[in-house]
Amino acid sequence: MSRLARLFGTPDRGHSTLDGFLVSLLQTFENSRPGLTTEMLATGGVEAFFRDLYEKEVRLLREKIGGLTHLSRDEQEELFQRVDERIRKVVVPAYARLASSFTPRERNDFYLTREALHGVERVAWSALGIALGAFVVWAPFIPLWSKEWVLVFAMGGFVLPSLRRYFAFRRYRGALEDLVARTDDEIWRLDLGFMASAWERGAAAGGREAEARNADPEPPPAPLENGGRTAPGERGPRAKEEG
Repeated sequence: MSRLARLFGTPDRGHSTLDGFLVSLLQTFENSRPGLTTEMLATGGVEAFFRDLYEKEVRLLREKIGGLTHLSRDEQEELFQRVDERIRKVVVPAYARLASSFTPRERNDFYLTREALHGVERVAWSALGIALGAFVVWAPFIPLWSKEWVLVFAMGGFVLPSLRRYFAFRRYRGALEDLVARTDDEIWRLDLGFMASAWERGAAAGGREAEARNADPEPPPAPLENGGRTAPGERGPRAKEEG
């Protein structure tokens, strides 16, 4: 029944495939991301760094797929090869690309200037907010005439770097979740394909057995003489032989 439910069901978003292997793998990547050096980020060695981390998790992936008891040994091996290829060619490069872009900005706290000028940048954004607020209050085509709006724009410019940091983390987290969801969908599709193939093979084998039974019916028993009855006073064939 569980196989039938999976065959006609949809992937469960609340539970990742392979007992959450992909979530665990990307969490390992995230925990190891501080180990990226400036040289790796500059020369493109990020992907090799995370590929080496994945090599340490290959055994666990094989164990997770080995636990799919509804698949045969050959199907488990084929599924492992295809999932392993997907991770190497899609997941690791995609994560490395995201990490290469996100990590330098995160280390600079998402400022546009270097660390020594962070305070200056914040004051500059606040000054820009004051200028923008003054223009909004002055402009006759914008229905905001209260001078207090200048203070609002000034505060907005002052907290702009923090807002940039918040939205950057949010976009990064969304990109990782999308990567996991897409890969989970692909693994689920592969698993579903194996189950559908097994279902078709079983149905075909049952059809062949039915055809074989219909093609070779058991011959009916041979009729006895006189329709299986003996005439009055006449002994049957067995009685004649004994006589």
